[in-house]
Amino acid sequence: MEPRICAYRWLMVVVASCTTASSPAQSFVDGDPEGTLFSQHVGGFLGHGVSFADFNGDGFDDLTFTQYLGELLAYTGDGNGGFEPYDLGIENLGGEPKCVLWADFDNDGDQDLLVTQRLSLNRLFARMPDGGLQEVPDAGGMAGTELERTYGAAVADYDKNGRLDVYLCHYHTPQTNNEQNRLFLSDGGVDLEMAFQDVTALAGVGNGVKQSFQATWVDVDRDGWLDLHVINDRTFWPDALYRNQGDGTFVDMAATWGIGIGEYSMSSTFGDFDKDGDWDILVSNGATEGNNFLVCSGHPFLEESVSPPMLTYENVAEEAGVLLDNLAWGALWFDADNNGWLDLFIGTGTSFYTDYPAVLDLYSSSLNGFFLNIGGSLPLTGAFENVYTDNELTFSSAFSDHNQDGAMDFVSHRIGMHARLLNGVPNGNHWIQISLEPSEGNADAIGALVTAWKGGLADMRNLTCGSDYLSQNSRRMHFGLGATPSVDSVVVDWPSGNRTVLLEPAVDEHYVLLENAGMGGFLSPGCTYEIACNYHAQATSDDGSCDMTCACGTGTVWDQGAGQCVPSCTADQNGDGNISTADLIVFLTFFGDACE
Repeated sequence: MEPRICAYRWLMVVVASCTTASSPAQSFVDGDPEGTLFSQHVGGFLGHGVSFADFNGDGFDDLTFTQYLGELLAYTGDGNGGFEPYDLGIENLGGEPKCVLWADFDNDGDQDLLVTQRLSLNRLFARMPDGGLQEVPDAGGMAGTELERTYGAAVADYDKNGRLDVYLCHYHTPQTNNEQNRLFLSDGGVDLEMAFQDVTALAGVGNGVKQSFQATWVDVDRDGWLDLHVINDRTFWPDALYRNQGDGTFVDMAATWGIGIGEYSMSSTFGDFDKDGDWDILVSNGATEGNNFLVCSGHPFLEESVSPPMLTYENVAEEAGVLLDNLAWGALWFDADNNGWLDLFIGTGTSFYTDYPAVLDLYSSSLNGFFLNIGGSLPLTGAFENVYTDNELTFSSAFSDHNQDGAMDFVSHRIGMHARLLNGVPNGNHWIQISLEPSEGNADAIGALVTAWKGGLADMRNLTCGSDYLSQNSRRMHFGLGATPSVDSVVVDWPSGNRTVLLEPAVDEHYVLLENAGMGGFLSPGCTYEIACNYHAQATSDDGSCDMTCACGTGTVWDQGAGQCVPSCTADQNGDGNISTADLIVFLTFFGDACE
């Protein structure tokens, strides 16, 4: 059946029922057996960040790591599982870089780069028309001072003016630096003219002088305006949830909604684990008392309720079995086994200085947590053995289907000389992947809500830039569909307010959904050449992935550069696989002719 596109500017309310599903076992394999992903995470304080987003625009997710001596380590992906080191052309940053985020900050169609730093200036690099990166003076107003202790950054268009804004988290104490967290509103500008103004006081999101690692933009109350969740690393500094009032100001609703927990909050990750239409939150804890799993009570967005609805969160970490007894850092929600329910990874690490390898001796059994979600019920199923083979200290992590086989992969920026990349092994369950191409608002569609509907249940994804712990995940949205090869629809609520609906698409495919000024549309990238080995009959645009080896006869091979079949043996002039007098005759026949 051909998929159909609908476009809307209004909200449908659907009442969903709950179902359960069985799940095949999920396994992972080493995605970097050759040790290409050199990360040199052997020093520094409290970890370093990772981005798993496409930064060169070729459609394949790339990797970027920050490193404690001031270097950025980047690797380009080829879409088949391979990575190559890539020189960003950026000199040593002179500090301890923390968070690294790629985004089109100036809406000119390419990816710019934001880097936060500890004890040095924050940096912003513009992707110039020649493809190179150049530093924006004063980071467009976000550089700060040499005493900066900026850790996490969160990027989104919170005021819906079409430009990306930036929230910076400071890990300060009154004894060293009395700066609060800062919110920067984009003033526009392209390339080196990009500029941001500090609107922290006006917005009311400074968060006080606290030790703050990370923030996340997400529309918690589903009113169409992105809210801001900020975590704080002390039991006497509760986390904040700043509700966006739509007029440039925010009000902290954390205590009212039950989100204002006081703990050593290391990271927060949002996902609708039970598919009831609201966001649930895993807040990792930097102490052995255990993590917090905050589940939104009831079904406030599936029932008749006041506007805005009264939200109530309950901590179910113990019931869910996700407390852990190790110091926890970055966590991720993603559907690892493609059963249609979000699974949970929790990295565990240390709060000591990263003195490698001695620091490893302090933790004999620091095992990352991995939990499978069977039908949205509790407890989650521990599957630790699926994701580790030895003792490991992890801070930030990020996910992507980088080899594009339909099974989710993730990377751990662990302590050591190399990052750990784990590739998911396809298990027979079905999936669909969605990329977004907006026509209005920010060029990356950051802040968009994408929902896959199946059997009356909604599976939601929020497109973020900066979340979890110093992390950036793939911008390609992935939805597992279980054993049944179908999905009823995929709905995109764009930051502009437009809505696009893709009805009954074919599964096990990647679609690029178009905003198209509210009219919708889609592209299905793939190989469009019929003679190719991997010809894709449903592809609407060629993505450069064609394998043409099937087009070549005996004794010839495909030459990618020449775009044609060439003899595998240059002396075999007639391509029959043998060298004989017949080849000499062919050679003499054309000897002296001019090449065209």
